[in-house]
Amino acid sequence: MTEINVRDTIAYLIWRAGCIHPFKISRILVLANWRAIEEKGSPIIKFKVQGFEAGFYIEGVKEIIKEDECFNVNEEKKCIEYTCQPPKIPEEYARILDNTLEQTRNLSDRDLNRLVTRDPRYRELLEKGGFT
Repeated sequence: MTEINVRDTIAYLIWRAGCIHPFKISRILVLANWRAIEEKGSPIIKFKVQGFEAGFYIEGVKEIIKEDECFNVNEEKKCIEYTCQPPKIPEEYARILDNTLEQTRNLSDRDLNRLVTRDPRYRELLEKGGFT
């Protein structure tokens, strides 16, 4: 599988979602990586996580969004929008990300978090500190 970076993957998710909160981005990225491992044998992207039993965050996401002019905070909707040309990512990744986004679209933050934190792979994710 071709390597892509965290920034482009985040940009793709936000672009596809239209407007999404970083909390949801992190959960979708973990779920998409697990699916990619199941289907392809390796994650879409590598990243570090910090967290505990009930939740986590992906290191660097806040900085990527804050420092890149293509990401804009929509204060009214309390979400992030992507305002540049759509990022180009390989079709094999786009399909997994699109499917994961669609399957989680109607979940509440609480249900989405539970989907990740109650998965048997979550403990290993914390122990390893992410997908490295």
